[in-house]
Amino acid sequence: MAARLHAFTLDPDAECGLQQLKRLHQTLEDNPSLLILVFANLHPDALSEILPWFEALWPQATVVGSYCGAFIHRGKVEQDSVLVQCVQLEHSQVQMNLLPWREPSAELGERLYAPIIKENTQLALTLLSADSTDYNRLFHWLDQTHPSVTVAGGRVRDADQGWLYADGRFLYNHALAVTFTGSEFKALSQSYIEWHQIGPTWTVTGSEGEQLFELDHQPAQSLYDLYLNRGKALGGTDYASFPLIRISGEKEELITPMMALPQGGFRMSQRLQTGDRLRFAYSHPSMTFEQVCDGALRFNESPPELMLAFNCISRLHFSPQQPENDLLPLTQVSPLTGIYCFGEISHERGVTRMLQHSMTVVGLAEESMQPKTLPIYQRPSLAPLFRLIQASAKELDMINQDLAAEVDRKTHELLRRYETDAVTGLPNRVALLQSLEDNDPWPIVQVCSLKINNLRQINNLYGYTVGDQLLRSLSRAIQDALPELLPTTVLLYRGSPNEFLISAPDACSHQAFFRGMAQLTERLQSQSDLFSDRLVQNVLPILLTAGTAHLDELPPDMTNSGEDLLIKASEARRHAHLHQLPIARAVELPSTEHQKKDGLLWLSRIRKALANHDVVPYVQPLFDRHGQVHHVEALMRLRLDGEIHSPGAFLDLVKPTQLYPRLSMMMIDETCRLLKDQDVGFTLNFTARDLGNPQLIDRLKHWFREGLDANRVTLEIVESDGLRDFDRFTYTLHELRRLGCKLAIDDFGSAYSNLERVLRLRPDWIKLDGSLIRHLNDSDINRILVKRVVQLCQDLHIRTVAEHVHNEALYTTLKIMGVDFFQGFYLAEPLPASDFSVQTSHRVVN
Repeated sequence: MAARLHAFTLDPDAECGLQQLKRLHQTLEDNPSLLILVFANLHPDALSEILPWFEALWPQATVVGSYCGAFIHRGKVEQDSVLVQCVQLEHSQVQMNLLPWREPSAELGERLYAPIIKENTQLALTLLSADSTDYNRLFHWLDQTHPSVTVAGGRVRDADQGWLYADGRFLYNHALAVTFTGSEFKALSQSYIEWHQIGPTWTVTGSEGEQLFELDHQPAQSLYDLYLNRGKALGGTDYASFPLIRISGEKEELITPMMALPQGGFRMSQRLQTGDRLRFAYSHPSMTFEQVCDGALRFNESPPELMLAFNCISRLHFSPQQPENDLLPLTQVSPLTGIYCFGEISHERGVTRMLQHSMTVVGLAEESMQPKTLPIYQRPSLAPLFRLIQASAKELDMINQDLAAEVDRKTHELLRRYETDAVTGLPNRVALLQSLEDNDPWPIVQVCSLKINNLRQINNLYGYTVGDQLLRSLSRAIQDALPELLPTTVLLYRGSPNEFLISAPDACSHQAFFRGMAQLTERLQSQSDLFSDRLVQNVLPILLTAGTAHLDELPPDMTNSGEDLLIKASEARRHAHLHQLPIARAVELPSTEHQKKDGLLWLSRIRKALANHDVVPYVQPLFDRHGQVHHVEALMRLRLDGEIHSPGAFLDLVKPTQLYPRLSMMMIDETCRLLKDQDVGFTLNFTARDLGNPQLIDRLKHWFREGLDANRVTLEIVESDGLRDFDRFTYTLHELRRLGCKLAIDDFGSAYSNLERVLRLRPDWIKLDGSLIRHLNDSDINRILVKRVVQLCQDLHIRTVAEHVHNEALYTTLKIMGVDFFQGFYLAEPLPASDFSVQTSHRVVN
């Protein structure tokens, strides 16, 4: 025999142990191919005097050692002693390397193995004392570069224990490797464990490091008790008999409950994370023994000269009565020694893994041995039963996989429908947003929004069948035109009901994309044959508007998200439509970001003002031709941090929001409260939205019931809002006028002047728009227009009010024209309603 194993137990007593070593020194020759392995489950203090003698007596040998839970000697399991394994080789080289454990473990693997891996290296015996859960990455470099090198060994660390010995030192948190190199050296490794997955798959919902608390939001111990003992508490070893398998794709890791925790959880053999998927696992000794018998036959085909075993300490607890039974068939093949550790290194088909609750055995040989005649062992009677259970579990898993596959298929079909437009068959806006979020090698960076402006009219006039046919025809026309107009592949989507979205990658330049979209818009509008119905072809053209946006064109404060890109493309399209352009680019839009930020700031301020009741009515007097004040106009102001703000800064921003009705309500309340006891009439400004708010009208009526004379109140409706909107509220206006309220038309002549509508409303006053009054003395047209309106109103017995009277010359001109009332800074500036008094507001005007 070329490879020989001399194994013995060493007395840890220094004096007795030294005598043993001296006797061994007489028979064991010192040479570089000698490997001495020392294993013990003792503290280093008990070994510190004896271990240095190995280097002293065999200075050329490689001497390494480690902590172990127990060890195997002469087919028996022993503890509380020291196992020495002297592996003597004749034709092979032994090298050792060790490193402190440092993350990432993948880099550590290369630094650990590369210096001692040679061309003919066959085996890398590896011992680890690091407290980590990332052992499998340690072997990545070796598996990638030298997959034929067999790796065997184990993890020797348990809680705070676990040391390595090398270079005459006891080491913690280290990795150690010993390689065997030689053309005649042979190594064969086998692992023995067979786990059956049982029961449902659970998800970790509560864990911290190696502590497992909840599975599917239930205490982990309660699930064990429910499934394994009808809800009654199990013993500690019973928990360990059913470890959990972590399922990640095709990879499976065994994780064992090491100790029950008072909170209803366990301390596990490895770390767990929330979301890990786990399942019960079970292995019976009869199954392992069957595997060992088969393994002994494989070893015996080309018997090794010696064998080293690395057995999990949990298996010692699992089968405490006859732990040697698993070893018996192997001891018949070759001399076998080994240790019990806390995780075993398995190498199979070029892949190295750290296993739990298993036994790995590596056979070493330098010369070929003749097969032996092995005894025939009776196979366990329970083995067929467990095979049946295993087969049934696999069939159930296959059924579940088929069901899961069907669910996935249905889900994908629903998602496809969810992301597909039913009319055109195009992907929709949802699909586009998903594409924008995907990490694609050709990411979408620019989008065009193309809108059919008159689709609603087409649907109303000719029906949805014709409209849908148009959309399908337009979709085909766009897809046919795009390859010709753009230099790269683009995608077409259906956005809103009357919108198409076209996306392009960065391979298409900004200019080329915009130019292509402009040509597309022009081409489509000239294609009347898109309609299948001849009547529609001849009568109704397609009206299109487009807008483009690029990620580079987004403002700095936007997120570069897909939503932001679509928003900017839509803004560009709306800008084009507003300015009667066929297409516009987002980059060319006037900057509105400051306005948006300012708008959000004002909304916040208005909420604060409403909460603090800081809506402050101001009033501005109306003077008659004799300089007397019988009426005032109530004007809204906000008090913010001690400053007064007029509505020009915020009213347009707040009108589309729910804050506007609250502002109007508070304005009515504060004005009526402050002027209720004043002997003066007052005007409240109303919009069509105010008239359509029944709560606001009821609030006004409330003050009439509280004693406010309705004859003092004038409702001033803003003509620039569009008098046609007030036609819908004729009944409301009639009811308020029946109660005594008067009606005034504000800003007459500003935008939507319509005498027929004005006369239909029969107002008491007409307020001439300030744009006519301010330049009255500078504009002949303004003077003629104001003069004619005043004469008409005099004929209809409607009083006129001139606002924005800012100097004496203007005041004199208006008096000559016959205007009834005057309002402006020349006469009186607005002042808080709380400070107003009729007696002090008179002004003598010559």
